[in-house]
Amino acid sequence: MNKVISRAAILVAILLFASPLYADSAGLLTGCLTTAQTVGFGQGNIGGFVGFGDDVTTIFGAITYGFSDYTEGRFKLGFADPDGSNTDPQITIAADFKYQFMDVNSKARKQPLDMAFGFLFEWVDFDGVSVVQLGGDLIGSYPFKLSGGSTLSPYGRVNIRLERISNGDSDSNFEGGFNTGVKWDISPSVALFGEIQMDGNTGFFTGIDFKAF
Repeated sequence: MNKVISRAAILVAILLFASPLYADSAGLLTGCLTTAQTVGFGQGNIGGFVGFGDDVTTIFGAITYGFSDYTEGRFKLGFADPDGSNTDPQITIAADFKYQFMDVNSKARKQPLDMAFGFLFEWVDFDGVSVVQLGGDLIGSYPFKLSGGSTLSPYGRVNIRLERISNGDSDSNFEGGFNTGVKWDISPSVALFGEIQMDGNTGFFTGIDFKAF
């Protein structure tokens, strides 16, 4: 029980650290929707997700590939529909990369959590208002094995990024935010996600991820 409490405390500390970073910004459109664990070398996942933000609703797909046992890249493509009666959905493109530097399943050294850091990119153009986001993040998670054979992994992510908004003039600012959610591996090849994001685009994200190869 003490180990569970200490792991939960570390995740809470990540979220508390993120709180001062929250600012009034455009916000990320594709959330986090990943734990600190990587998919593994040569492995690939395909997912479908939706985000219900306070300013924008987003639907997108994602392809994830493991470049090594502890590194992976992900590409996301979808549509973002801003609130408003005279707005149309716009294409959004995002990508991220992460390196897992702590592994609870490591046989070489015992680790209290899965931890990873990485980089993120996101772009959308809302009828002449272009938003580009580029930054880094830190993810912490822990997999709890359930009696039925599935796995429940709560996670938290902090991000710090440069956000550039262009609408004739350009304005660039450093922004930050955090996400917290749960990944439920209902089988070795299928996982469900539920996530809350605190950012300029605060909201709820959910979706499903399949192991493709």
